[in-house]
Amino acid sequence: MLDYNLLSIEEVLLEGIEFEGEVCFSGKYGQEVFDKPIEDGGHPISGLLYERYKNGNMAYYSYYKNGLSEGNYVEFYEDGKAVSFQQMIKGVVHGKSNCWYKDGNIKSVAEYKYGFKLIYKEWDANGLLLTEKTEPSDFEKEMIDKYDAWVGQDGR
Repeated sequence: MLDYNLLSIEEVLLEGIEFEGEVCFSGKYGQEVFDKPIEDGGHPISGLLYERYKNGNMAYYSYYKNGLSEGNYVEFYEDGKAVSFQQMIKGVVHGKSNCWYKDGNIKSVAEYKYGFKLIYKEWDANGLLLTEKTEPSDFEKEMIDKYDAWVGQDGR
């Protein structure tokens, strides 16, 4: 597995907030993570959030800003090995996205922009290439251009 600057369990436990119980999705579109329901005075979560399996191993961690995933989102198998790594902006994949098999071999690599898959490769467990996408579709290119123009206007 390549170095993705994954946090150690100790770093996550020290810096993060353990999310226990039911995840509370709220906000305008119901996609933001809140500390409790908005109607009960809940606030969107900002900071490093994580959950653990019953055996104590890390299930995932992600940075959140105003209730939306912002930064690295990392999932783990129950035995503690990494399942996936994604770079997130405003709750959508924007940047690298990689997945691994339990044995640590690469399963897929992708690059996203505004949640649209630009390039993608997927391999079977023996390393045989199954799928490859080398460029976005015309529709995806059009949407990315629209988002680029929109982002450029308001500086987001």
